[in-house]
Amino acid sequence: MRYPHDPQLLARVLDCYKPHCRYLRELTVETSGQHACATGTFEIPESCYIDATGHLNSVEVNIGYNQMLYQTIAVLVRHQDGPLFDGWTMDEFWRRQLPDILITRFDSTFRRPIDPRRFHGDITFAGFEHRVSGADGTPYLALDTEFHCWDDAGGNCSGNARIAVVGAPRRLEAVQ
Repeated sequence: MRYPHDPQLLARVLDCYKPHCRYLRELTVETSGQHACATGTFEIPESCYIDATGHLNSVEVNIGYNQMLYQTIAVLVRHQDGPLFDGWTMDEFWRRQLPDILITRFDSTFRRPIDPRRFHGDITFAGFEHRVSGADGTPYLALDTEFHCWDDAGGNCSGNARIAVVGAPRRLEAVQ
């Protein structure tokens, strides 16, 4: 399935960000079975924490990645597409967006500088597995993702991130 940009949903997803940190402008999501990928456009007119460097930096890539992740999950939940968030309602997504969806690992590699004023990015949900926290036995879904950012002048970075969705249902084991 292909889900076009939903500006109202994106506005709600980004509502938890300070207004000057809402970088994602649009996002289209595509799914096939249990796989999902999304492509978006970003604009960062001014860094939220540092004087202008003239190029996109890893902090802003991380923020943009997070915004793509949240919007992609919101689209999957809204359309009840795929097994990862099966059974979630939009109310559950809004309740769990910040406390239960965690970046546990984030790696990025920059090959050429990217102009932050307008660039593109994509995210792919590459795989998942159920795990249990060694610290307290809490079940969670470990979601592996890959991402790529680029601009029209050849700027390029890519990376991967692991996401923990705390309290995810164990029924996904049968889906893999």
